[in-house]
Amino acid sequence: MVAVFDENYIIQGLQIMPLTMYPETDNVYTETVMHFPFKDTWYVFWGGTNSLVNYHYEYENQRYAYDFVIMNEETTYEGDPSLNESYYAFGKEYMAPGDGIVVKMDNNVKDNQPVGKMNEEQPLGNYVILDHGNTEFSYLAHFKYQSIIVTEGDKVHQGDVLGLVGNSGNSSEPHIHFHVSDSPNPTTSKSINIKFDCEDPFIQGDFVE
Repeated sequence: MVAVFDENYIIQGLQIMPLTMYPETDNVYTETVMHFPFKDTWYVFWGGTNSLVNYHYEYENQRYAYDFVIMNEETTYEGDPSLNESYYAFGKEYMAPGDGIVVKMDNNVKDNQPVGKMNEEQPLGNYVILDHGNTEFSYLAHFKYQSIIVTEGDKVHQGDVLGLVGNSGNSSEPHIHFHVSDSPNPTTSKSINIKFDCEDPFIQGDFVE
């Protein structure tokens, strides 16, 4: 639902559209129990099972993706918003959400500068794809340029540092993008809802740690 208000808070326009839902896959979760790929407290910028709280939901290959940022007093940065270094998330440790093997990665995409300029030709930017077994592959995207410290074939454990958070690829500001799919091919894979090792459910607007 979209409502348009005038200066007196009177509704001048109203549009209501049905939400597309995918219940047949919404309730199917990964066998691998995942941990958050970060330390401390982060804010869920996108996440959930409808397009109002998660813009990824419309796209089958990343339907159950999450974007995480660091939010402090309702803002994600301090200082000049055009600089990556102004963002609280930039340069933070980016961690493996579960045990796995690195099957694909890229470490040579420059961070977008100024912030707001996006690289649609290399949408994942610097990324790591982990094979967890069970036909489950974690996609971790938008690492800082040349910060990834693992290589293809490496075995990693949950909580291992993979690199640093950046702003490479199709990214509007420094953040963590995390989703799980059924293959390491980003264009043909199908996203799987993630089973996290936390009790409480969460969606866009929540803080998690």
